[in-house]
Amino acid sequence: MKSDKWLDNEYSSFICVASPHKSTASLGDALNPLKNTGKNDPCWCGSSRIYRYCHKVWTVPPSSPGASLPEDSGDSLYLSPGLRLAKSAIPGLAPRGIPIIMPTDEPAPKPIILSELERRLAAFPAMDDPMKPRRLARLRISMLEELARLPMTDNPLADAKIEAIVQCALLAYQSVGSIARQDPKPILLWNEELEPAQFLTRTLFLADHVLIRDQLFEEISRAPTNRSVGELARRELEDKDLLGSGRVIAVPQGVAMALGQNIASVLAGKDLKNSRLMKFAHSQLVVEGPTARSVLIVNAKDDFEHSQKLWLYGRIDAENLDESGTFKTKMLQPYDSNHDYQPWVQQVMRDAATFYVQRSAERLTVADIMGAEYVAASPFEARLLQMRSSKVGTGTAAASLWADVPSLANLQSRDLARILNNDGAVEDLRGKVRAAVATAPLLGDQTLAITQLVADIEHASSVLESNIRTSRAYSAILPALAGGAGLVVGATGGVLGLTGAALATAGGLLPYIDAERSARRDASYLFITARRQRSNKAVRGRRV
Repeated sequence: MKSDKWLDNEYSSFICVASPHKSTASLGDALNPLKNTGKNDPCWCGSSRIYRYCHKVWTVPPSSPGASLPEDSGDSLYLSPGLRLAKSAIPGLAPRGIPIIMPTDEPAPKPIILSELERRLAAFPAMDDPMKPRRLARLRISMLEELARLPMTDNPLADAKIEAIVQCALLAYQSVGSIARQDPKPILLWNEELEPAQFLTRTLFLADHVLIRDQLFEEISRAPTNRSVGELARRELEDKDLLGSGRVIAVPQGVAMALGQNIASVLAGKDLKNSRLMKFAHSQLVVEGPTARSVLIVNAKDDFEHSQKLWLYGRIDAENLDESGTFKTKMLQPYDSNHDYQPWVQQVMRDAATFYVQRSAERLTVADIMGAEYVAASPFEARLLQMRSSKVGTGTAAASLWADVPSLANLQSRDLARILNNDGAVEDLRGKVRAAVATAPLLGDQTLAITQLVADIEHASSVLESNIRTSRAYSAILPALAGGAGLVVGATGGVLGLTGAALATAGGLLPYIDAERSARRDASYLFITARRQRSNKAVRGRRV
């Protein structure tokens, strides 16, 4: 085999740089949350943009192979007509070189890379008395507020700050482990892509706790600076009210992966042998290129991430091949229309499909280690999990994620925290959602059942709000009646008769007053609160 062909087939697989539809007949049984979505409907991701200007943009290649590039400027060069790369970043892409491995006949799991810190925390002995969620929340908020005050400089983060982040991550990980061992076990949901408020509302408050990525812990595994850590802390503090409630817990997912690394590899290996699963993943890939600089840019249709994966094409420079087998390659070279790129393109597509299938296996493993249920946030991954197993990703939370609930969309952290304070109404909503999906056999049917349920609850909330207004009106009349009765009594002397009449009036009002108290324990009240918070926000906006 010629070294050049060898390179075509596999070299690109190890310089993959992660930058930040309907089913076919053979895949028709997979859930497709977009089957009733039009291009002018709101995008499924909750961005407030319509679908055709959001994730639909990424369902077709933005340029054709070899398309001309704009002129480079300053420190950046164009990899494709719409993508630039800083020249200063190129030397850091592979500082220790790149391993070359012969392509295998069958797809195989890639090595799971973990830091030494993640491995050490995973081996840390369990605490006798793990911290409770609310206390943990207060500690994290205190740390975030201190980190948010860091100067906007690129100086390395102080060791004391790094130690605080590590300790907080360890406490959170062990606290979650303690929660998962409780009996009865609270509902824990895990996702690494959704923002906290979005996570809670799209799953209809079904979780006692939602688990999100600890981005601060991930940052210290790189080269943390005051600027990078301060920005992350300020961003997380935007959800201070939700964090303070203890319902949202940031956890170091790498620590869980350190414990489940072997499990994830075995699970991924099994999934990669599933030809139906791999065929589906392969069919959803969008490939741009080779570009004018011999780059392939790959993403999956309707995956949550907008950021794409890059593969750079390189050839062995025969003049620099020495006796030890060490050689140099040239990358980012001009596109050659006479060269056969297809072996490389096919290998990249196999590698990309492997990446997405293994990513889901790793996410499921992390959820299992933490005692949580994994909830896929994108149509692509939801369908991938359905293709993998009818028992994975089919829980009530997974179904609720795709239900159409516009009244709960885009609520701010503070408003959402107020809504969640009504434990009775939250529990009532959970019970109604569980009952709605109990008789629906498939995830798609469950989603439709939840959508109809929510529509009914929203209608009931409008009626309930009207009743509450009536109740409050009567409550306002009652003191006036009492005052008026006193005047009449003084004038006529019919004390007993008028007092009895006043009491009878008050007795007639008591059901209205009691009805409002009961209403606060009904799921409909959550939607009333959501409307009020949204209305108050609109009023504040007009005043500004």
